[in-house]
Amino acid sequence: MVYRGRTLDHLTVELLYSIQELVARNVKEEDLDLSAVRSVCCADVSYWRGEAFGVAVREQDGQRQVLRAEAKVDFPYVPGLLFVREAPVLLHLLRGIQCDLTFVDGHGLAHPRFAGLATVVGVLLQRPTVGVAKSRLTGELKEEGDITFVEVKGRRVGVKRGRYYYSVGNMVSLNNVVELSSRGYPPCLREADAETKRFRREYSLRIKGGG
Repeated sequence: MVYRGRTLDHLTVELLYSIQELVARNVKEEDLDLSAVRSVCCADVSYWRGEAFGVAVREQDGQRQVLRAEAKVDFPYVPGLLFVREAPVLLHLLRGIQCDLTFVDGHGLAHPRFAGLATVVGVLLQRPTVGVAKSRLTGELKEEGDITFVEVKGRRVGVKRGRYYYSVGNMVSLNNVVELSSRGYPPCLREADAETKRFRREYSLRIKGGG
């Protein structure tokens, strides 16, 4: 199996698929009381020359906390296996902060094996997570009234709202996802995205300047 000039042993890929299938079997789909959510985290990762720049933004009562972490990335980008590249740095960041709900820039159950990045993070940390992605990885779109659902293998796992795809990660319900998506793109996720780019730019300038 070759991706962007890199060869992956098929046994390694099978192992990673098996890990995702195990994660999927441990997902908890349950209603989260959104009225009780006081703190929200948003997590994103960007890249530059084999370096990953991860950011987690935590918001509560108008206060914002930003955590950053940098890591080497050797695993190539493979559709459906994003967790191998991004989960290590995101888990490192999110273990350091507590929050009631986490948004991850990536898919949750809207994934061929029902185990996108948001689901992997949510299951491993045992926290409520929602995936928010900019493009569709798999599944079909089914309209019902004013809601466009995302279905994977006949199972409703999320919704498309505007240009974004929201899906259950862990410990939230589809109804929660519908409600959260109706509120618009999470502001702290937008901030996390912008912060990863600042982080990456600072690093590249430092490297180019020899600092």
